[in-house]
Amino acid sequence: MKKYSYFCTINIQKQTRSMLISFFFFIAALVIFAPKKTFASYVDTNLNTFVHDADPTPEGMVGQDMQLTVRIGYNGVNGLYNPDSEEINNVRVRLSQDQNLVNTNGIVPNAKSSNPYDEDEESSESEAYNEGYQAGMSRAYNASLGLTYPVDGGKYPLEINSSTMTQEKKLGTLKKGEYKEITFNVHIRSDITAGYYAVPISIFYDVPYNSSGSYGSLNRAEFINIAVLSQGDVSNPATTEKQAAFVVGENQTTPAANYPGNLNFSVDFRNQTNRTLYDVTVHMENSLGDNAEVQNTALAKTAASKQFPFEISKSNYDQNFTSVAPDETVSPSYSMAIKRNAASGYYPISYTVTYKSTPDATLQSRETHVFYVNINNQTMNDTEDSDSTREFNANDRTKARLVVGSYRTEPAEVYAGQAFRLVVEIKNASTDINASNILLTLDSEKVDNSNVFSTENGANSTVINALAAGESKEVTWPMIASAGVDPRSYGLIINEKYDSPEFKNAEEKITLDVPVRQIARLSCTGFDITPNPVEAGGESNVMFNINNTGKVILYNVTVDFSADSIQGTSTYVGNIKPGDSGSVDAMVQGISPTMDDGSINVTITYEDINGEQQTQEETINLIVIEPIEDDSDYIGDDMNEQEPTLFDKLKIPVAVVLIAAAIGGTSFVIVKKKKNKKKQEQDIDETI
Repeated sequence: MKKYSYFCTINIQKQTRSMLISFFFFIAALVIFAPKKTFASYVDTNLNTFVHDADPTPEGMVGQDMQLTVRIGYNGVNGLYNPDSEEINNVRVRLSQDQNLVNTNGIVPNAKSSNPYDEDEESSESEAYNEGYQAGMSRAYNASLGLTYPVDGGKYPLEINSSTMTQEKKLGTLKKGEYKEITFNVHIRSDITAGYYAVPISIFYDVPYNSSGSYGSLNRAEFINIAVLSQGDVSNPATTEKQAAFVVGENQTTPAANYPGNLNFSVDFRNQTNRTLYDVTVHMENSLGDNAEVQNTALAKTAASKQFPFEISKSNYDQNFTSVAPDETVSPSYSMAIKRNAASGYYPISYTVTYKSTPDATLQSRETHVFYVNINNQTMNDTEDSDSTREFNANDRTKARLVVGSYRTEPAEVYAGQAFRLVVEIKNASTDINASNILLTLDSEKVDNSNVFSTENGANSTVINALAAGESKEVTWPMIASAGVDPRSYGLIINEKYDSPEFKNAEEKITLDVPVRQIARLSCTGFDITPNPVEAGGESNVMFNINNTGKVILYNVTVDFSADSIQGTSTYVGNIKPGDSGSVDAMVQGISPTMDDGSINVTITYEDINGEQQTQEETINLIVIEPIEDDSDYIGDDMNEQEPTLFDKLKIPVAVVLIAAAIGGTSFVIVKKKKNKKKQEQDIDETI
């Protein structure tokens, strides 16, 4: 093992050199095979042979069903276990039952050393155990080669039950270069956090006889990646509203009818998600909710009923839809007879919608909606003018209904600390009631008693002079998002105060949901480059820290080194949480002497919270010099023979030496010590 010394001669005996080399490899073995802690559940699937991520990465929501799509195939080049065969037979795929991989407690257990099941017993338990044992042995062997999967002891993200773990996909024969997609119906656990997770997949296959000796019935456990998305903060009304799968009554006018007669109407339910929903059932409740009240349009007689306004002629009014595609609208229709004693007014009719996220899901999602209908029953109106003698009731007056037709931000993505424009469409949803003197005031959600959103000019109110029935107008606020907030959605409340012909100073509130993103930030510190300079053909150890100074996780951080004087190399760091640091420890090999100032390009690549790849450039200095020749033959019998000059020995350009001296000033101290040692050795030889 060569030690670096660039200004003295080297005269180390062969035996000493061998001992140093042995010691170096001993230390290297300890470093390579020492237990390593990883920080992410994301897997580098380049190590896979048969199991591959679908494109795009499968996504599911916490506590929801999802369809897990996987690509199966091999090309005979990539991966760890390529069979020496043009095809594999009897291919079967299922979710892995290896308990070393399917772990729910956050601790990866050790592989068992013996099979507790009867080896002759062809049972699913025995096969599952063998799968786990063989996978564990395989990982142990690969660890000795430095080919382990970078998976931590995180929780297994899927609910484990008999219907999940017994799913098996039979593909028959699979030829080299052929890929097939399969789908598992699974359920995401409700007690995990959002993020990337690695899911182990088992593949069982038969390899035809071949000269390599690797044939017969084999199985492997490999990983794919899934992204688990959060459902949002249910306590926030804004996010709760946005979570609903269906938008109800969009752009519809309020259905109206007069007694006696029927109200014939339909209700639009639009799927606002980006996925197809299955087994959709729309159930109309035949009673008003506990807190639901009729908004009277006339003074009602004492005998007038303010309950459900229609005659009930069926046991239920459910309407079913096999599937509803993204952005598709379904419109269940009704023909309802008006009750004889129904009071005149607007009635909130409740609907319960159930659906499944996948065709074979066992869990149904449920959400409730309200749709208003207008009933006019002159026979139940009290025509007596008793306004001067009875107590005032706001519900006895008709007022316009102002809603948000749509809203957007410009730009579409709002970043913390940056300005944006909030554009809101205010619509008078009433069919025959005008609104005037409309005052709109914004209130922001607070974090640590500070507003998340504020207006740039300090004015958070605006006025619309009038809105006729059915009319819409856009209003705009120039705003800025607070710089220190976490990346998530925050609420904005629009307080409405307006006049209608029969109702003055009516007040309503509308809540909007505005997502705020954070820009990923990082810095690098603690650079340590040893040795520096380094001989061509030798290696230098580069170590430094990558600090996540932002508020979002840096995913899949990698570091690349490049320059004309070195062999380009790359190292994987993993995920770095906000406030944490990732350590870079790389070996950089010199290939040719430095012909410039010794700058090495360091490119840091990572994915932000939105899955977009970002890079940051850094620079380090490393001088590569010519290999130092062993000048043991230079020492003759005449000790007084004049020694060659320093530059004759090193045979390097003067400019490179000056650069090396500027970077590694401490080298002069090392030179002096080594010269003294040499002189002492010569004195001893002369004495002998």
